[in-house]
Amino acid sequence: MYIIFLIIVTISLIATAAYFSVFGIASMFAYNYIPAMIMGITLEAGKIGVAVYLFKYWRPMTRLFKSLLITFLVALMFITSVGIFGFLSQGYQKTSEEFNVISLELKTLEDEYKSKKIRMEEINAQIVYLPSSAITNKIRLSREFSDEQAEIRDRLAVIEPRIHDLKVKRLAYESHIGPIAYVARMINAPQDNVVFFAIMVLVFVADPLAITLTIASNMALIHYWENTRTRTSQAARSPMGFENYLGRIWTTAVNAFRESARQRRVRIAAKKRIAAAVEAAKSKKKTVKRRTA
Repeated sequence: MYIIFLIIVTISLIATAAYFSVFGIASMFAYNYIPAMIMGITLEAGKIGVAVYLFKYWRPMTRLFKSLLITFLVALMFITSVGIFGFLSQGYQKTSEEFNVISLELKTLEDEYKSKKIRMEEINAQIVYLPSSAITNKIRLSREFSDEQAEIRDRLAVIEPRIHDLKVKRLAYESHIGPIAYVARMINAPQDNVVFFAIMVLVFVADPLAITLTIASNMALIHYWENTRTRTSQAARSPMGFENYLGRIWTTAVNAFRESARQRRVRIAAKKRIAAAVEAAKSKKKTVKRRTA
């Protein structure tokens, strides 16, 4: 049961690492997306093939061939790790860039909103601070600033809902990068550096672990097959196992003979019943003829 679990975990890890690596390599060559994806798939298959070959044929290989295959394996692991890094960093960069764009636009609109509100307060203050005796001047100032006030009010009516929408969007993006931002604040480090080291840890764990589990699965399967063959051969060579085998053959033969005898008895009994019925019919016919005569 553990072997099945190990195989499932190995296949899942290999598939996940291959998915990240293939799409990461393809995203780095966006103008040749499909060819780059095909190349990534073949590199992933070649990496697993080289690792299994090294494990199975380590002894008969020469040192030169071993060194060559190990070099290729390390290079393939590096290439696929770069693909995984590109895939993970691309997702973070997309979220981070959109968050920065929203934050910048929000800051610009908030500054504009603040400046418009200040300007509106200044205009109102100029009109209010005039003495009550200068009614003519108040009317004149109100007329002079009426167009500007209308423009400010129209602009504020546009800015306010946009600021609200941007705040909602920013909260949604903060929920995506919230854990990263929290860790960055906790260790007092830049957020990009935290993401970089986190991705590097994932890269250095995923690919080597996939290779290690592939070799471990092969070792477990070989050990299981060898134990199964040993138990089978021991059971066939042991007297008790041979006697049990002969006993099963004898029981099967006896049961077959009994079934054949039973069927033969059934057939004989059926023939006797048919013969008796025929004889009874003949005797009945003879009796009828005699009575008629």
